[in-house]
Amino acid sequence: MNFEAWLIAQQNREDLIGDLARILIMQNIEQKSSRRKPDEHKTWVDTVIRIAKPEYINVFNEAWQEFLLAKQAGIDSLNVTQHLE
Repeated sequence: MNFEAWLIAQQNREDLIGDLARILIMQNIEQKSSRRKPDEHKTWVDTVIRIAKPEYINVFNEAWQEFLLAKQAGIDSLNVTQHLE
């Protein structure tokens, strides 16, 4: 799972994270590719700073933490499933 996929799933939320998701997705964000492995967090920070109002920086930080928890939960549940097989 990447942040963009997680963000798309958050669009229906009735809070500031949902607002941020709608703003970023409506801007039809295209991540620039480079020869180096991109730093997903830095790429999204730069995007939020460029597109969103300054008060959304804290919202982004909260969203990123939720994303990391969801990502870890997905990995943990995958590990449990693999051990059960």
